[in-house]
Amino acid sequence: MRPVDARAQLRYNGTNFKCDDEGEKMNYRDLLTEEEILEVRNGDRTEAITDVAYDSRRVGPGAMFVAIFGFATDGHRFVEAAIEQGAAVIVHQADLARYHDDVVYLKVTDCRRLLGHIASRFFGHPSEKITVTGITGTNGKTSSTYFLTGILRAAGKKCARMGTIDNQIGDAVLDNKGRTTSESRDTQAFIAEAVAAGCSDLVMEASSQALDLDRLTDVHFDYALFTNLTQDHLDYHKTFEAYFEAKARLFDQTEKAAIINRDDPWGRKLINRIRERHPKLKIITYGEDPAADYRLSAVDCTTGGSTFTLQAGDEKETIFLDVLGRFMVYNAVGTIIAAREQGIDWAAIKAALADAPVVEGRMERIKTNLDFDIVVDYAHTPDALENLLKTVKELARGRVIAVFGCGGDRDHGKRPLMGAIAAKEADFSVLTSDNSRSEDPEAILDDIEAAVRPITDQYTRIADRREATVYALTHARKDDVVIFAGKGHEKTETSRNGVRPYYEKAVILDVIEQEKIGK
Repeated sequence: MRPVDARAQLRYNGTNFKCDDEGEKMNYRDLLTEEEILEVRNGDRTEAITDVAYDSRRVGPGAMFVAIFGFATDGHRFVEAAIEQGAAVIVHQADLARYHDDVVYLKVTDCRRLLGHIASRFFGHPSEKITVTGITGTNGKTSSTYFLTGILRAAGKKCARMGTIDNQIGDAVLDNKGRTTSESRDTQAFIAEAVAAGCSDLVMEASSQALDLDRLTDVHFDYALFTNLTQDHLDYHKTFEAYFEAKARLFDQTEKAAIINRDDPWGRKLINRIRERHPKLKIITYGEDPAADYRLSAVDCTTGGSTFTLQAGDEKETIFLDVLGRFMVYNAVGTIIAAREQGIDWAAIKAALADAPVVEGRMERIKTNLDFDIVVDYAHTPDALENLLKTVKELARGRVIAVFGCGGDRDHGKRPLMGAIAAKEADFSVLTSDNSRSEDPEAILDDIEAAVRPITDQYTRIADRREATVYALTHARKDDVVIFAGKGHEKTETSRNGVRPYYEKAVILDVIEQEKIGK
């Protein structure tokens, strides 16, 4: 396996993209239609708009400021600050306490939804100038974006990628500020930059919250891929149906093909939804289901990678994936179909997957000189944890030790499910913290332990994650596999005491050094 290409490291904050000459000449009438505007004040002013912003700290002279409602605050509170920064146009949906004679005010019904339309128009509808593939699902989005980007690059294409870990344009890796999908203004700006850089393709994760919050409004997707749907984010969506519907919105704005995991029951439900609402949209299914368009079989996972057979009609190919895990095979299959739909040949596909990148915190094996293995994975849902433990269990020669926790202020229903899964699939579990946020970490461990205790006594609980790491590594024996689940690529730990630096891989290596493990 090769490391992810990071030869160029850049920092992207969503403000360093400038529109072209045509964009710089736009006024508010070019960015909003008459039907979208409820009320206009000072509408005779038609100065050119220099930028579109939703954060008053990023407003410059001549900008249009869109006051959106956020989780923590209301953009209407910062209208005056935006004007002080030079905003020429204010888009708002609530009445304001003060209006200035030299500022245009546009009242609308939904600022958040319209921000995407405004930004798309401002940046020249960039998603119409590039092939866009969106990937949604509870698990597998990040790995899938890396697989597909690798395939497209192997075929000679210049690609951009947006996702959980970081963003990328060509060889330049960009800081995404920890957000899987940026606000719609920044998403449109990123796509415009990718187009300007000569990219032919954009591969992006489409999270359920981003879809629900209209961050992908006016992004034209050519292809959309559904990986799976399992329990997560119910603290936000409340019900599985609402969670599913948020994911399904991606396919409402897909134009060429929907690629769906038929083995997933929610995937089959999605197929029916698309047929009812978008009968002309091409649907391509995959899985072990005999009715799948791309039939998966002969999956063989070893410590050296995974081999599988994929058949579509008369075509039958045997493929090697240089990544561990049956669930990773499913991720790869979806991206293979997306590539085939674009006319990518099998040679490029096979070459890319045989040299697939090690995605940070995704089934990442930590290299050490110890006589046991260490794996770091982002698995933080019941399904992801179960897939992870079952995969490693099949490959391990010794015990499987699971170090994991559950997030605070999030879906409480996951806690007993993950506890029971670890109790059944791991030989020993270390219950610990994983972003307890405002909750008492011991209370979270109580919820997990309540499901573990009736099943097994092979566990311990240590709230401090570093101490838990020390325990797991000092108690591991020859041929064991120690799995650290939940943190993955994350660089911080959030608790009642605030946010502190915490990078799982670095902590593991430091513990090995400080505790002189293996020496």
